[in-house]
Amino acid sequence: MSFATRRIFKSASTSHNLIRELLQQMLLSELLSPGDERAWLVSPWISNVILLDNRAAGFSALNPDWGEREVRLVELLVYLMSRGTPLGIATSFDGHNDSLLTALETGAQEAGVGDKLVIVRRQLLHTKGLLFSRGLLTGSMNITYNGLELNDEHVVYDTTRQTVAQARIAFESYLAGDA
Repeated sequence: MSFATRRIFKSASTSHNLIRELLQQMLLSELLSPGDERAWLVSPWISNVILLDNRAAGFSALNPDWGEREVRLVELLVYLMSRGTPLGIATSFDGHNDSLLTALETGAQEAGVGDKLVIVRRQLLHTKGLLFSRGLLTGSMNITYNGLELNDEHVVYDTTRQTVAQARIAFESYLAGDA
């Protein structure tokens, strides 16, 4: 089955795992075939959420260093950069984001890919999106535990070239520095 756009309406009791599985598939696709253009994570609030369940070692062939455990966002993003994909993070000035940003910067430096990471903080950011070379996830969800697990959320996953290209232009404009 092929689709260009998929909409997911999630609550704490319905479609709970669909968004997590979609995020997982987006990341795995990019890790297996990294893009040359910058990937973007845009969210006013970001947490180091668990995104990959490797307790059964199903993803160990991709990265044996993960071991048989749950893998968090920071590890996945650092590994993505180590595979060659530049990464942009756009988020708010909220202190909630500080620990994730510090962990991401530290992880990128330790992996020798600090030059692949760009972090932009914006005062009035409300946009939410995750952009990779082959798809864009947008909607109401912040990348937090509450966004993934508790809140009612609506997200749209779009793989059309035009939409991905438009999002890339919009997200790259964050680098202009208008806070």
